[in-house]
Amino acid sequence: NYGLYMIYMHLKSIKLWYIKKTKGKKAGVEYSGRVGEKWAKYTIHKTLGMNVTIKGKENIPNVPCCYIGNHSSILDIPLLIDSVGKCMGFVAKQEMAKAPILGYWMKQYNCVPLDRENAREAIKVIRQGAENIKNGYSMAIFPEGTRSKDGKLRDFKKGSLKLATMAKAPIVPVSIDGAYRAFEIDRKFKSIDITITFGEPIY
Repeated sequence: NYGLYMIYMHLKSIKLWYIKKTKGKKAGVEYSGRVGEKWAKYTIHKTLGMNVTIKGKENIPNVPCCYIGNHSSILDIPLLIDSVGKCMGFVAKQEMAKAPILGYWMKQYNCVPLDRENAREAIKVIRQGAENIKNGYSMAIFPEGTRSKDGKLRDFKKGSLKLATMAKAPIVPVSIDGAYRAFEIDRKFKSIDITITFGEPIY
């Protein structure tokens, strides 16, 4: 029920505000991360009933890193959070950051909005994402820049890997296979098999 969900998130937002006010920004980031992790798990497994197979999880380093993944579904973000088991910041399109509730929580957990039409602002976004990694928070980016509706890998946008190189952080390649079939074909959610594979980190 969308109404109950909105009430729930409003209550969580109030609690987040209180935590930040009494315990500081870092505690707020940690709390918002836990909320994000629960949201991802509930969305993928309880609400949608996806069957997710995870491969190569041992390749995830125990240090802040930059996840680089293919992008074929609106579910890629919760899929990645759930498979890693820990929330992370994302480089996301500006429209998402303007969405009620969602935009607020994205900001709380170091997500950075990207205006794809403004090259100068894009550099600032990449620098902010790199700074987040240096401050101890992993980031993720989909270098294709937009979703592939047929699951085929598109060309990477120019400069899309600068976030990782600026931060001098490990790059973890991620393959999300099959997610486009969950919604993108006929715009209706269905429970399917999805495989997520983490490659060896690139240092």
